[in-house]
Amino acid sequence: MTPAHAPRTREVVVDADGTVRGASRARAALPREVSDYAPSFLSTPHGGLEFLYRDAGSWLRVRFRRQAGRESHRDSARVRWTRAVLPDGLTAREVDVLTLVSLGLTNQQVAQRLSTSTRTVSTQVERLLAKLGQSGRAGLAALCVEKGLLRLPVPGGLGTETGLALLDVERAHLQRAGTTPVRRSSRPVRRAPLQIGAVLPLTGPCWADGLEAYRGARLAVAQINARGGVLGRQLEHVVAPADIFDADGVTAAFCSLADLEVDAITTSYANTDCPEVLDIVANAGQPFLHNATFEQQVEVVREDPERFGMVFQTCPSEIHYGGGFVRLLDQLVARRLWQPRSRRLVAVELDSMSTHTANETFLRAAERSGWTVADVLQVPVGESDWQGLVERVCAQDPAAVMTTHFVSLATARFQRAFRSTGSDALVYAVYGPSIPQFADEAGGAAEGLLWSTVTGTYDDELGRAFRRDFERLHGTPAGWSQASAAYDQVKLLAAAWAATGSVTTSEVAGYLRNSVYRGVNGVYYLGGQGQSTLAYPDVTPDPSLGQAHMVFQVQDGVSRLLGPAPYGRLEAFRAVHDPSSPAG
Repeated sequence: MTPAHAPRTREVVVDADGTVRGASRARAALPREVSDYAPSFLSTPHGGLEFLYRDAGSWLRVRFRRQAGRESHRDSARVRWTRAVLPDGLTAREVDVLTLVSLGLTNQQVAQRLSTSTRTVSTQVERLLAKLGQSGRAGLAALCVEKGLLRLPVPGGLGTETGLALLDVERAHLQRAGTTPVRRSSRPVRRAPLQIGAVLPLTGPCWADGLEAYRGARLAVAQINARGGVLGRQLEHVVAPADIFDADGVTAAFCSLADLEVDAITTSYANTDCPEVLDIVANAGQPFLHNATFEQQVEVVREDPERFGMVFQTCPSEIHYGGGFVRLLDQLVARRLWQPRSRRLVAVELDSMSTHTANETFLRAAERSGWTVADVLQVPVGESDWQGLVERVCAQDPAAVMTTHFVSLATARFQRAFRSTGSDALVYAVYGPSIPQFADEAGGAAEGLLWSTVTGTYDDELGRAFRRDFERLHGTPAGWSQASAAYDQVKLLAAAWAATGSVTTSEVAGYLRNSVYRGVNGVYYLGGQGQSTLAYPDVTPDPSLGQAHMVFQVQDGVSRLLGPAPYGRLEAFRAVHDPSSPAG
């Protein structure tokens, strides 16, 4: 019995004159070009043919079998097809390369057919040898024929090669259509743009974050193209929108970029709650830069660097936020900038895989410093009862509260509700206030709020120049994290392409691992085993090798950098809270 989940096989019969016979639904489902190939197949002496065909973004495995005609009737073709999943994580472009290699073309000839560079084809062939476990081109060709991985139409057109049934059918098909089958082998290589694909949360509750990242990357692309591009090629930003809380949508967005075979893939943090993404990008083979601040995914790279060697987290991980909270409180107390009325702390977390910052590091740090973690409250995605949540927080009478709900609107609504209670507890938020939408929603309730980010815009010459150029291009100020982080991702890739003179993944990844890049958000050193940047001062005491774990305070409606030194001054902290001030 056929399993319920098995792809459905359809079948029709096509006569030599092109008449299609069979069930009405099967006839309606047969792609027109596939049915057109059947009479061409019948005009050759071959008894059967198997090939792959791309139909509206899906792959079909198609089989032709000659069916002898009775008496005076001519032969017909029995056509069977089913939806197919490419084996071994092959991409559409790799099927193109496999097909042309199986036809006996050299790397240079394949490059001419596909309008790309010989170096790119060489890298793709090396990747195919590794994926399919073959030692040479002959093995690839034999495997391709055996598994039916040849593709029609022949990628890039037909030349003078012969020897396979697929070629005879393609040649007959082109002759029937009145098309000259021979392609000029001297066609110049087209200088296509270098494509940077980006999955961005432009829909759903994090749309404002996605807009920041989009605008930051757009600025970097515009600046690079104005200077002539990279390697004589312009950059193109290819955006796939997604709602980060819709796993299927996120997966589809990454698959769409993989199928387009962009030269690199980036994201803010769309991969955070969708672990399948790492397998998608590993199968695609392009460099992947993300800002998920997620140690679990860093650990995946650390454990299997051969498979995930193209994955880079261009920021430190979330595990440092809790320890940074305790360190800040200790520093404020030690310098007599704040006098807590108790030693009780409360943590409020979004119930998401990457936001569980009340971890062992946080709990141990709090215990060492004499703080008691009175409660850890987890907030479901879409929580709207902020007043009820705030009542649970206030019931613990904390001296300080850490909230790691990264959605800016949610963080603002919590802050409004908390300040309405008149509590004088310090509130330390993670990331959310970096998005301009937070200030618009929180209003005056944000005054005095402390907040941090492990990847933020430095308030130095580079940072100020970025913010000036961003506002000039977009007519609005940048936030303090995502815009500059996305800007740095584009600049990092451009630096790697320019330095290596190549867009091959192995060379780009090698450059990223073995170089130090100073961006708007600090220093990118990705040479560690997990290929993530270093947090300063959490991981490295050297600010020239890490990204500063920044702490800001909202003062007079503006975020002011308090630390770490030498980038901010903790003495600028204001221990102010006026319960009678409006909540905004």
